[in-house]
Amino acid sequence: MKTIIVYYSLEGFTKKWSEEISKKTGADLLAIHPVKEYPDSGAKKYLWGGKSALMGQKPKLQPYIFNADKYDRVILAYPVWASSVTPPIRSFAEENRDALSGKKIGAIATYMGSGAQKSLKKLSKLLNSELEPRLILTDLEEKKSENEQLAAGFIRQITNDQD
Repeated sequence: MKTIIVYYSLEGFTKKWSEEISKKTGADLLAIHPVKEYPDSGAKKYLWGGKSALMGQKPKLQPYIFNADKYDRVILAYPVWASSVTPPIRSFAEENRDALSGKKIGAIATYMGSGAQKSLKKLSKLLNSELEPRLILTDLEEKKSENEQLAAGFIRQITNDQD
């Protein structure tokens, strides 16, 4: 089963895990970026990002190449903002809604606070699709070992599907 991981990462944690999982599964990678980047520090980061996520905004994305016909499974990876899907992933999902129809859709949600489960439910509803496999990782140092175990299980699911 041919897989691609489409990800948005503001500070690098989602990128790190997307690359790690890609390396171990052979999945292709596609990084998406909004035309206007979000602030990555200070209060603006939380205010602008949280407001954008809560309001369901869909920012214009920088050009990217995505050929859905090449893939059986698409995994969307994103940091959780205000218990919601990150706006660039929302844009990607909406722009590719028809192309994603009938594909297996998985998700990787990374977070520091809370709301990862809620964000997965919102993504599932947005795509009108069950998300499988699903992975939730936290950017807390004391959870590093737990993250590695969870990621290993996620990787097994992907590689077992490819056999």
